[in-house]
Amino acid sequence: MDVYWEQFKTPFLCFAGFSGVGKTTLLERLIKRFAEEDIRVGYYKHDAHRFSIDKEGKDTARATQAGAGIITINDPRHFAIVADNAFKKRSITHALEQCDCILIEGYKQSPFDKIVFLDPEGKLPIPPEIPGIKAVVHQGIIGEGLPDVPRFHRDEIESIYQFARDHFKSRESELYGAVFVGGQSKRMGKPKFSLSYNGISETERLIQVLQKFCKKVVLSSRADLDMGSLGNQANIERVNDDHTGLGPVGGLATLMGRYPKKAWLVAACDMPFLHGKNIETIVKARDPLRYGTCYIQKGGLGVEPMCAIYEPKFILPLYEAMSRRELSPTRIISELPFKQVKIGESDRYNFMNVNTPEEYEIARSKREQENMP
Repeated sequence: MDVYWEQFKTPFLCFAGFSGVGKTTLLERLIKRFAEEDIRVGYYKHDAHRFSIDKEGKDTARATQAGAGIITINDPRHFAIVADNAFKKRSITHALEQCDCILIEGYKQSPFDKIVFLDPEGKLPIPPEIPGIKAVVHQGIIGEGLPDVPRFHRDEIESIYQFARDHFKSRESELYGAVFVGGQSKRMGKPKFSLSYNGISETERLIQVLQKFCKKVVLSSRADLDMGSLGNQANIERVNDDHTGLGPVGGLATLMGRYPKKAWLVAACDMPFLHGKNIETIVKARDPLRYGTCYIQKGGLGVEPMCAIYEPKFILPLYEAMSRRELSPTRIISELPFKQVKIGESDRYNFMNVNTPEEYEIARSKREQENMP
């Protein structure tokens, strides 16, 4: 099996067995079930034999024979790429990782997670000790010597669908938290991380909130920021931006590069009305199969990138955006399939930013009246 599948951050399952046991029919029905649940599923067919999508004499075939390295063809609804092995890894990875999950037909000898189809006599097509067998599908006859895994008749579509969906969901990454404190604070006139409400800095409050939901919490900051006034924060790591001058995008890229297998729940230190319940809501709504989970304003007027969860596979479009100097996390999110959580009318004020001394005084007075923890 192609080793680059090991690096995929989108979960996948192989469906393996001999020809004629019903793999394609079952996968077709599973794809329909995933689509009904609004889950973007990718399909990958491994063909052990050579295949051709061109007919002799067609324009693309002639270009291939002439020596073109990459050939593309498209119509108003479809496109296709014909390329050699050197281009295969990049094109397949880029295409399929935009899906929430991937169903692979084939690769029965691989070590990766797979559902294996028994032959009509109830026998495995591979030795039972091959790693990765998560379930078997039979046609009514079950032989001996099978691994101790769930067994399904190939017509039990709903049960197989539930098993596959739960398998994908179980692959969610551990959640880390980050309070972003490195803004320039030019309009405020002093670092916003040090602003306090009810006797505690907003940075410390957010640390305490995120610690309820995250395995680890860090402070994301630019390297030249003096945070001495914050005091010592026990067990809180400071992560300085490796990508200077790029704002929150650079900070997030640093975190994801430092901990590439973790998902990140981020919050900004200048949102003093962000409630713990807002954090709890987005954590409960998290969809680990998407690029992330974010709040969206009423009427779809815009996403909130600084109270959001970013899954590990977000690192690819993030770095691609940085390479073209796209530094708006809102625009990056808007182009990707994120799970969106609507902001209720009563909660819209909770996502307000405080940027000036006047706004701070108003917020401080309001916080004292509310005595919000």
